[in-house]
Amino acid sequence: MRIIAIVDPYDAGSMLAPALADRGAAAVMVGSTPEVPASEAVSFDPADFAHLAPWSADIAETAATLRRLGVEQVVAGSERGVELADQLAEALWLPGNGVSLSPARRDKLMMSQAAAAQAIRTPRQIASDTLETLLAWIEAEGGWPAVLKPRRAKGSEGVRLCATPDEAARAFAAIHGAVDRLGSANETVLAQQFLKGREYVVDTVSLDGRHRLAALWAYGKPPPGFAAVGLLSTKQLLPPEGPLADMLFGFAARVLDALGIRHGAGHCEIIVDEDGPALVEIGARLHGGPPAHLMSRAATGTSQLDLLADCLVDPERFAVDVASRPGLKTGAAMALLRDDGLRGEIETLPSMRHLVWNAPPGAPQPPVAGLATLVHADPAQIAADLEIAVGGVACRLITDRDAIEALAPEWRALLGRSRANRAFSGPDWYLAALGATRELSPQLVVASRGGQLVGVLPLATDTSRGTVGFATRLADYNDAVVARDDLAAARRLMMFARRRFSALELGCVRPDAECLRAEPGAVLTEKTFTCPFADLSSGYDAWLAARTPRFRRDLAQLERRAARAGLSVARPEHAPPDLAARFIDLHKDRFGERSLFARDPAARAFVERALPGLCQAGVVIPFALRAEDRIVGLNLCMLGADSLGYWNAGFDAAFAGFSPGALMIHAALREACARGLAELDFLRGDEAYKARWCADAREIGALA
Repeated sequence: MRIIAIVDPYDAGSMLAPALADRGAAAVMVGSTPEVPASEAVSFDPADFAHLAPWSADIAETAATLRRLGVEQVVAGSERGVELADQLAEALWLPGNGVSLSPARRDKLMMSQAAAAQAIRTPRQIASDTLETLLAWIEAEGGWPAVLKPRRAKGSEGVRLCATPDEAARAFAAIHGAVDRLGSANETVLAQQFLKGREYVVDTVSLDGRHRLAALWAYGKPPPGFAAVGLLSTKQLLPPEGPLADMLFGFAARVLDALGIRHGAGHCEIIVDEDGPALVEIGARLHGGPPAHLMSRAATGTSQLDLLADCLVDPERFAVDVASRPGLKTGAAMALLRDDGLRGEIETLPSMRHLVWNAPPGAPQPPVAGLATLVHADPAQIAADLEIAVGGVACRLITDRDAIEALAPEWRALLGRSRANRAFSGPDWYLAALGATRELSPQLVVASRGGQLVGVLPLATDTSRGTVGFATRLADYNDAVVARDDLAAARRLMMFARRRFSALELGCVRPDAECLRAEPGAVLTEKTFTCPFADLSSGYDAWLAARTPRFRRDLAQLERRAARAGLSVARPEHAPPDLAARFIDLHKDRFGERSLFARDPAARAFVERALPGLCQAGVVIPFALRAEDRIVGLNLCMLGADSLGYWNAGFDAAFAGFSPGALMIHAALREACARGLAELDFLRGDEAYKARWCADAREIGALA
């Protein structure tokens, strides 16, 4: 049985002893301090170890203990143990990284100097124990803003981005003379040139100076600020193949060589800006904590920790596979949550694999309130959920009509970038519905990104039924309004609404609606309707050629007969001011008491309120059948993102023999073709006449 010593098995190193046990090896725990530090105790389980070596300040004594136990390898389990692991490996004549560059593997100044000596690009830098020296260097060489940091601290501890001398003075005062969390005293302060670019991390495992790529990560960070420059918001696994992966791995391998990291785990942080890659820092240890390795396992089948365990237990086999790279089988990312404001919603994200909150609800939140691990086969789902998890899309509820009217211009602009129907999903339709039905009260959910409107979910409470849903049954297609492919905004709207309203009823939803796409696993149920449509994607002639000979003959005869009778269909350049009244009268004339607008005062009031604004906005397109100068028929079509929707029509019953509906439909179809639209959509209803015009249909229903 192989016996491996782990120095300070904390953070990700806490998983190493169980991984070795799974491979038939035993672990010995070595501490670099007399007691397990309180900050590390939560991740350390003595039961994982075959032996706990007694602490000693004497390296030779500790080495003798490990020799008696038969230890064959010594590795660092965390940043705290890097230098002691180097010393013990050398004292025992075991494979290791040596001690000559050991300080440089912990000290950020010496680290950059060692890399720069091998022609590796690093930020310009200086260390000093006086503020005046640092300020003079920044003014002369480093430039503003500059980064000030401790030389040996772990992670983002003490890292500050300073844009002014006053900020630099504050940072210097906080760092100089302080003792970091790993116990190092900051006798000097390091100042570095600020490099603005994308940050990546390359995880490696090395054996005899041969390096294996274990994982490749992209870091997401908040906008750089005084205290935020070192913070992470996301980590995302990247494919291990391709030009980017090759460039980053090649750069990391040069850094490993420059720092003498020939054995064990390493992770290299790299900034890539317009001048190419540059070293941030490198660690001669495993990357991060357990969640990163668990996520890597889920996405690739292995992790840096697993590969390190393989290397320690079976180095010969590891050497055979050293050039291989773990394939990325699914998307994976991690979100470091800075507050718990989305507690209860993040849990519902489709890609959520694991979520840990670091404090109970209502308690003071630590700097990292929680950690969310996201795994999903679809990268778009990961990207959307990641943005939501870090608070990139904010939601609020608007219940004041004046505020809704003030939002209308932004709403219309967003609607123009969406897939939603321009009439059914716009502010004019929504406000008209509220005004026409006194039982409705507004519940407008809006989403923003960086202060800009990115989503609208136009809901309303029906006080007569005690439900919340879309504002009117007169809309054939309902949806969330977001820019095309903005899955994060759509999902955030739906999450907010689901959490806020328990009695949520969403009807007349298309199968390609954003609100349905936002909720994987959601289906359309009950109250389904058939919506036939004419496919115009190949143009008018192709559509007409696909119709039956009898249909083509009848349509041509109908139009000739109408022309002889002085009938024509045109789209008015300017809708008459009494368009709503004319439409309602013609609808009643056509349908009599069956007319919705005759029997339902709310429907009539809606049309009267909605049509003027919708026509003015150009999203309702009327087609008028004229007998000389008199309008004897009206067909109202609703403009979609790539369609024209035949919504409702009415005509003077005296002209029924001329098939006014067919004449106006044909005019609308030609208009749709002239606009380059892909469909003339006949909307709800599978009436027999529609089949003559259409060869396709979609089902709409309620979102469950």
